[in-house]
Amino acid sequence: MARAPAEIPDVVVIGGGIAGLTAAHALRDRDVVLLEAADRAGGRIFSERRGENWLNFGAHVFGGEHSSSGQLLRELGVRAEAVPGRLAAVSLNGKLVSTGPVESFPFRLPMSLRSRAALVRTGLRLRLAVRAYAKIAAPRDGENPAARQQRMLEFMDDRSFAEFSGVVPEDVDLLFRSTLTRSSGEPEELAAGYGVGYFHLVWDRKGGLSRNILGGSGVVIDALAAALGDRVRLGARATSVTRVASGVRVEIEGAEPIEAKAAIVATPAYTTREIVSDLPTDTAAALGAIPYGPYVVGSILTSETAAMPWDDIYALATPKRSFSMLFNTTNVRRAGEAARLPGGSFMVYAAADFARRLEHLDDAAIEAAFLADLHAVLPATRGIVEEVVIKRWNAGLPFPRVGRAALQERLTRSLAPIWLAGDYLGTWYTETAVQTALAAAAGARALVTGPDRI
Repeated sequence: MARAPAEIPDVVVIGGGIAGLTAAHALRDRDVVLLEAADRAGGRIFSERRGENWLNFGAHVFGGEHSSSGQLLRELGVRAEAVPGRLAAVSLNGKLVSTGPVESFPFRLPMSLRSRAALVRTGLRLRLAVRAYAKIAAPRDGENPAARQQRMLEFMDDRSFAEFSGVVPEDVDLLFRSTLTRSSGEPEELAAGYGVGYFHLVWDRKGGLSRNILGGSGVVIDALAAALGDRVRLGARATSVTRVASGVRVEIEGAEPIEAKAAIVATPAYTTREIVSDLPTDTAAALGAIPYGPYVVGSILTSETAAMPWDDIYALATPKRSFSMLFNTTNVRRAGEAARLPGGSFMVYAAADFARRLEHLDDAAIEAAFLADLHAVLPATRGIVEEVVIKRWNAGLPFPRVGRAALQERLTRSLAPIWLAGDYLGTWYTETAVQTALAAAAGARALVTGPDRI
């Protein structure tokens, strides 16, 4: 005989990343319980304070004030500021270029005439594609965010980014690759429209992801968790979510099951497919078709006391290095400083195949490689590194392959009394996670409250 449930809340939320926390927060006036398998909430949003500085290990940029994530931050009282400095700088073949328009980079980076011509040609095509994508991605009055996301997914969804860019010289290939693999996928895997959209996100300060949270991205996780209090249960691994007469039943490893009127499953696609029972066959297949790529992250604390050459740089692509990208994660402090405060931090990482090349190394070897390349790219970092922490994300981010748009209807169809939420349901990372969490919370609220009492 099945065990009797110990409690019957209105809604149970499975997964304590930003999607699950946002959904539970939106339902905090109801009887809601959140189950998180790990010993900390936040998932891939993870930072640690170091006095006035912080180390960042995952998501680090958020949408503007009028985005769903921006509204959430405002509601929580979490301070976010526009990222100062350059969002697109490059260190290639021994030279760092961080000023002037990106269109000038082909003429200033040390490369062959053939590479220079290819970069100009491909860069122009990319600029035109980004403009087309911007029109597609622009919000429309009264439009549901899901309709906008579908339109974005359909843009250039019939070919890979590598097919869009064509065969290019090695320097050009690595330059684009180091930027695109921020998504955790390789250009040969990524849908072309998504790759174009990625450059739109990076270049569009107003509409893209270009705000940092003061104190580190973990501040928003702490604020959400504090608002929910003991409704968040850490170390509670859900093993199955099943529809029952009263709503749903959630089995929990080593603990009593929970029955509730509704469930919001805010776990990665592969976990969702594993734990949700009786999924439609094509929905299960669509969840299984969502790929995730790896990251190896290095978070580096520094001790400088004066202005440094990198103060005006936020994002730096580093082709041909052990890490593919560098982020000056605490430069957001500089804009509001009356006087220079000491210290800072960088986040560097290798993603996709760059990360796979490091898998066989232990953390000490990766730290040594990252520091050697940091000093080569930014020589003034010698002698000021205080701490290095290596973090590995084996399943870092979901990314859209060619044909991803065709999966969307299967992933977003009604499964009531179960709702799905998470960044894999779209292409805007934290923004997608928050949007889908709010939509799931609204659906669950309607079910548990009833149409006459919403």
